[in-house]
Amino acid sequence: MNQKKDEQFDLVAKTFYGFEQLLADEIKLLGGTDVEPGRRMVKFKGGLAVLYKANIYLRTSLRILKNLHSFTITSQDDYYNGLRNIEWENYLGLHHSFAIDSVVFSEIFKNSLFAAQRAKDAIVDRFRTKYAKRPLVDTENPDVLINVHISDNIVTISLDSSGASLHRRGYRTAEGAAPINQVLAAALIKLSGWDYNTPLYDPMTGSGTIAIEAALMARNIPPGLIRKDFCFQNWPDYNKTLYRQLLEEVQLADTKPQIYANDISADVLEIARQNASKANISSFIRFTNKPFGEIKPVSGPGTVIINPPYGERMKEKEINALYSDIGSTLKNKFGGFNAWIISSNANAMKEIGLKPFKKFKVLNGSLECTYSGFELFAGNYKEFKTSRL
Repeated sequence: MNQKKDEQFDLVAKTFYGFEQLLADEIKLLGGTDVEPGRRMVKFKGGLAVLYKANIYLRTSLRILKNLHSFTITSQDDYYNGLRNIEWENYLGLHHSFAIDSVVFSEIFKNSLFAAQRAKDAIVDRFRTKYAKRPLVDTENPDVLINVHISDNIVTISLDSSGASLHRRGYRTAEGAAPINQVLAAALIKLSGWDYNTPLYDPMTGSGTIAIEAALMARNIPPGLIRKDFCFQNWPDYNKTLYRQLLEEVQLADTKPQIYANDISADVLEIARQNASKANISSFIRFTNKPFGEIKPVSGPGTVIINPPYGERMKEKEINALYSDIGSTLKNKFGGFNAWIISSNANAMKEIGLKPFKKFKVLNGSLECTYSGFELFAGNYKEFKTSRL
């Protein structure tokens, strides 16, 4: 894998549904070119520096793929031969372990696991023929991760530069029940339009993810700065000097954000504290342990982001009462704030008693959720509207 100076690669950044434009905007800021949002991904071009920075800086990406080859197939034998003909010795050494990540939308392969197995066979057979030896397969922690995407009769082979998903920032060593994904949390903050110079409240903080992502964002701390390794560091063309230079060029912001994280559970709040300490941003988050209704917020403007229970393990009456209490607290205590709530429970959201000014469709794992924004005001609505004229 000889690297030519300023060589540009075809790259793909994966993300969750609904965050494609957020990710595209991030990529443009990093210097990516020919940026093209798709479904749950963004295509772009860039050299090694952009590839490395994408892994270090992007907050709304799950992984960065570098395209190697594409070819058409009409049978499983075509698939095997196409993979075996790739000069894998340029990308993978006998001392490396590897794994296959396959995504299949094709009548030729109806089982993605079988497609991965055939890909593994093709690569191993090439090495055996050429060297009479083979690299090891490690599905848990491979040195080189190969992505195979089959759409109808088109096969696209890529190298996964990230390895472990980029949502694994490295700071969440402890978790509460059903912790929110870090990429999802970062995207929710971006969608909220939070001004870093105003307070942000995370009143049902759980593992502290929303508060921690907000602090990292406000301080311009790259989410990949905490991670210890990426798969691109095992590639033959890995430029250690360039990677270290990019890390040294990181410039933190002088912003001192006002972030408030609260949870009703003292045990869960301790987990959030540990995670914030691991991320080295504890000094920018004020933790409190009390019911949401007992919070006494500073004066607005500001932002509230809430990830409440969705009611999977609660009775309908209980979840409706909880959402009603959330709405009452927001109306009575958070005048001047914008409040954002993510939930998959449409019926319970009606109990909030407020009309959203904006909605986004997002996924939290497999759950289809609505992310709703509410403009809160102090006093009566007529006075509020008059003040906006």
